[in-house]
Amino acid sequence: MKSTQTYKITRRRTGRTEINVPHRDSNINFVYQKFGPNTYANVKEAIEKDGLSAPTMTESASLLYEAFVKDNEGKEPEFNDVKGTMKNRWLWGFTGTLYVPGKGAYIHDNPQVINGMPYMEESELVKKLEQNDSSVRFVSFGFKTGEMSSLELSKNLYIINLAGEEGAEKLAEVSDKHKNKKPYLWSFESVKKPLTRVSALYSGFFGRRLCVVGFSRGGDRYGYAFGVVAKNFSSGNKSLEQEIGEQ
Repeated sequence: MKSTQTYKITRRRTGRTEINVPHRDSNINFVYQKFGPNTYANVKEAIEKDGLSAPTMTESASLLYEAFVKDNEGKEPEFNDVKGTMKNRWLWGFTGTLYVPGKGAYIHDNPQVINGMPYMEESELVKKLEQNDSSVRFVSFGFKTGEMSSLELSKNLYIINLAGEEGAEKLAEVSDKHKNKKPYLWSFESVKKPLTRVSALYSGFFGRRLCVVGFSRGGDRYGYAFGVVAKNFSSGNKSLEQEIGEQ
């Protein structure tokens, strides 16, 4: 279930802007600093060199939900930039997919990167699944790809495993804010050999509809991302209002 809370934007005197968004049963902080355009691996490296975390697809879904749905009137310049980036370029989601012939898709949040690509071995992913590692999921082939309704997107097993159940619902609502309310999933219905791919989100040609990309090689140099602060602003921590007062 999506949180009834909404975003908080902190524009610090130091020039750093942070966007606090509800995420699952807590909150996460994005830094309003756009990394890119560059490849998946280079953007991830730049984010981590700055002391931030590369956002997973479920985290990216929470950011987009606030930008497209909660700030529906477009009053926040930071969110307008997020939406403009989605319209003209890609937003990388740092969740990789290993497609396996005759089986389906192993999905891994922030997998190791080797030679510019996520490195995922099926045997290691199976071990993580057996250990109930929440960073790894599996979905069998048979999920719908291509054009679908926003409701179908929210129920699509690949999307749910890619972005989480709440994330899938949020992406469906983001889709409804586009001119064409039928989102599109770029993925594979089957493969002849194991394929490692990365994910991204964008608003299609001319910003017309939400496109979820699950089959990128990651080498395109037109992807962006916003980093996530490691500290969690959940109950028990200082509120953003308190922090603003301390600036």
